[in-house]
Amino acid sequence: MISSFSIILENDVLYCSDENKYKAFEIVLFVEKLMKFFRWRLKNICLKSRKKKRERIIVEHVITNAGQNLFFCCVGNFSVGSQESFKMLKEFRNQVKTQYKDLARLKFASEEPTFKQVINLIIEYLKDKYLDLLEEEIIYDKDNNNVGNEILYAGISAQGLPIISQLYDNNLLSTLQREKTFENIELFSSDLSAKLATISMNTQIRAKTKIKEIHLDDTSNREIHNSKKVILFGNINGYSIDFIATGNFYKIKLVFKQLKAKMALDSAFKNEFSGDLRPFKHLKFYLDEVVKEFDQIN
Repeated sequence: MISSFSIILENDVLYCSDENKYKAFEIVLFVEKLMKFFRWRLKNICLKSRKKKRERIIVEHVITNAGQNLFFCCVGNFSVGSQESFKMLKEFRNQVKTQYKDLARLKFASEEPTFKQVINLIIEYLKDKYLDLLEEEIIYDKDNNNVGNEILYAGISAQGLPIISQLYDNNLLSTLQREKTFENIELFSSDLSAKLATISMNTQIRAKTKIKEIHLDDTSNREIHNSKKVILFGNINGYSIDFIATGNFYKIKLVFKQLKAKMALDSAFKNEFSGDLRPFKHLKFYLDEVVKEFDQIN
């Protein structure tokens, strides 16, 4: 169940317990660039390999006193609703902090000859403590059914090029302190589409796997119940379909799955993308209708 642990500080993988999983942890670096767009904290990433094997990278995302992104990570076949896995990551962070008081200086600590030995001992302790707890854990759907469901963004791209990039919540621009003008919305949507496409492509190229989900926590909306955000990635004949949504994850995933199944029947996806956007224009209206229906789900 537990494959490997990692510690990542900004753009550096300071520690990886299994070198065979190093490229999987690089995906966190790809997603980290998206964090600069929003005040969101990374929670977990779901991956699916060509062998239909699913793995999940769970993350304890810390902002150090120096304002750095610090990630304590573990990869394994964890369930999306697992609570024990996040307890394990929190204890991982606390154990490392006990040994190295200033987390912002972990970069320097990682260069010490004893660093890997210390972290290895912590991980052996965590495996002994949590392996049985994880295997025996009963997963409950703790998503609040009363939380409003809303799709914030939907996009279609091919070969990293945006075809449709539609923003459904202009408030996302507020974190960038931009005016909600038509030009800024178009620029933001296109830039966001490119970033999502880059994450998807780099995951396939570097880790030889597909990214399916990214779960995040919106720290700017702590007082609001639907602070949880999810990014879903889909693929139809080489075309990428992306959603950013908030609300009940299981309902979001169901609607996304149904949308993919319907869109897969559209003739626009039958041929390789040639650069001509005209065959895809009608999909914008279809997306709008799906989003409108989804936002009304309770």
